[in-house]
Amino acid sequence: MNRRILSVLLLITTVIVLSVVLPVTAQDAAGNMIPLDHPFAAFLESRAYGASLGATAEFNKMEWVVVDEANMKLYMAMSDITGAMTDGTGEISVDENRCGIVYTADLSADYMMTELRPLVVGGPFNPDGAPNRCDVNNISNPDGLALDAQGRLWIAEDTSNHRNNMIWVYDPADGSLTRFGYTPRGAEWTGPYIAPNGTLFFSNQHPSATNIFPYNAGTVLAVVGFNANTDEFEEIAVPEGEAQLVASVAAGELQVIARSGDPIPNSFSGDVFGGIYRPDGSLQYVNNDPDGLMWLPIGDGNQGWLYINYEGIPGGVGRVYLDMNAEGRYDVLDGQMVDFSSVNGTWTNCGSSVTPWNTGLTSEEYEPIAADFNNVAGMDDYLGAPSNPYDYGWLVELRPNGVGDSVTKRFALGRFSHENAWVLDGDAGTVVYHGDDGGNVMLFRSVAVEAGDLSAATLFAGRVTQMGGTGAEHYFQIEWIELGTATDADIEAAIRELDR
Repeated sequence: MNRRILSVLLLITTVIVLSVVLPVTAQDAAGNMIPLDHPFAAFLESRAYGASLGATAEFNKMEWVVVDEANMKLYMAMSDITGAMTDGTGEISVDENRCGIVYTADLSADYMMTELRPLVVGGPFNPDGAPNRCDVNNISNPDGLALDAQGRLWIAEDTSNHRNNMIWVYDPADGSLTRFGYTPRGAEWTGPYIAPNGTLFFSNQHPSATNIFPYNAGTVLAVVGFNANTDEFEEIAVPEGEAQLVASVAAGELQVIARSGDPIPNSFSGDVFGGIYRPDGSLQYVNNDPDGLMWLPIGDGNQGWLYINYEGIPGGVGRVYLDMNAEGRYDVLDGQMVDFSSVNGTWTNCGSSVTPWNTGLTSEEYEPIAADFNNVAGMDDYLGAPSNPYDYGWLVELRPNGVGDSVTKRFALGRFSHENAWVLDGDAGTVVYHGDDGGNVMLFRSVAVEAGDLSAATLFAGRVTQMGGTGAEHYFQIEWIELGTATDADIEAAIRELDR
């Protein structure tokens, strides 16, 4: 999650609350916020609609969600325990923790989650301890999550409370927490992804321009010579001096896969990494915020497509073809920036995941407030025409398709601040758990109408009952409220009725 977007959160919360109390008429002079009696309000204004039915909208900074399917454990990062979670009112009232918490839940055989408990608790926090206000031997503001084949949880930081952001490995077998690596100054550690062959991919988002090359621009990196699924390692030290100006890991070596602004090898249209191109082919800007990664392996798993999120307005996604060579490094053979013109562009592409059927899911974070068209001015510039706020705030499914890509917005999964989503698919059907980033946000769960198909689904929101006190012993009981069932086609038709 990009910290520079946080300034919009209070405005988002205010308008959502007003939409419950004073819904405006669609297509009014200021914007096109729908009222909550709209037939598809559950999907177009999911959080406001859920709150109107009694779902709890008090979580703060709900980040990535991942599931250890072998052990039926769900993990969810919340990077900053403040706001409505700690104000002493409503369903949630816990102790403030500016260093964040990773929560966990057991899933039943039918993929149901009924309780959420703290697992890795950040801190302690010292407001006078800059540049490390959170203990350097513990997590600070957890954001991205990944799982290895041993069931170890990899936790990436999005923090200004550590001088350098870290990635940690938490082993549920013994409760140990070990520092594996760090980013250069000014950068978040984003998009951690562990491939089936053991490669750890990750991004450095918006690093300081004064870092040592190549870490003075946003980079996508692979850890080569180390198998994250099987190998052990000795903890890396907290960096000092010039070590703060580069990225480093405890084992293996770092290979730069992509660097913002650099040419994409063999791009048929001459694209650069992070280039946001309008439908007419002109360059709108170069994005320095690589985020979520989606690895779609082919054949023996040592080659495939890597999708790269670029978080911004408009957002973007790059795609490169990688092939591991005899030295164990990746050759970047070709690639391009994905063309989103068929879906009127994409927005704030943050977290990501890979579906069980080997497609990518890129997440549109911080849905634009539809009550004011100024919120989508960047998309107007992209399109060269008035844009529709309801085109943004979705999960988008990606798959390579010849020299291009198949791009499908999954409207049936709801519109809110998608940090990422995790898709479960088995005998119990297809179930999706969502992260909803921001303030006053909500737990969401989707159940597909047909297994293996995200084009039609029932959306649920969580009502929370807090148990066990306000400290690290607290936990949340969850009751799921059904919001509605719809198809992608239903929602897309409703969006087109709101076009300007």
